[in-house]
Parts: sequence; C-alpha cells; structure tokens
Amino acid sequence: MKSIKKGFKAAVVDAGLRDVSPRVLRHTAAVHMAEACVTMDEIAQYLGHSDSRITASIYARYSPEHLRKAASALEFG
Repeated sequence: MKSIKKGFKAAVVDAGLRDVSPRVLRHTAAVHMAEACVTMDEIAQYLGHSDSRITASIYARYSPEHLRKAASALEFG
C-alpha cells in the first residue's frame, strides 16, 4: 500500500460504510473506553493528549461514573 489515506478509504468502501474517518474511529475508541470506566488519564495517554482535562472535557460524559455522585444525592431511601 502506497497511501494509507487511499487504503483506508478503500477499506471503508469495501466494508459498505459511509462517513468513516480515522478521527471517527479514534472518537469511537475513546467513547468505548470511557463507557468501560477506563480512567480519563489512561484514555488521555492512549489518545496522546498532553493534559487529561482535554480528554475529560470531551469524553467524561460517556463514563457511567460521570455525575454518579450528583445523581445519588437525589436518591431517596
């Protein structure tokens, strides 16, 4: 393969997908990690973010632990 870009595009077409880019795959991977309760620090390292606050600002909402404390304050009984 001479061009990763062309190879990726061909793979997307062969798979019958549309609107898929490396960025979409990267975002999807990060969302799956957040949903699996991987820490924001670990996700940041995996994605190559220099500061986990960047990662948290984008992906924290996908974590089951995000806002759990706030939600539990509203539980009765």
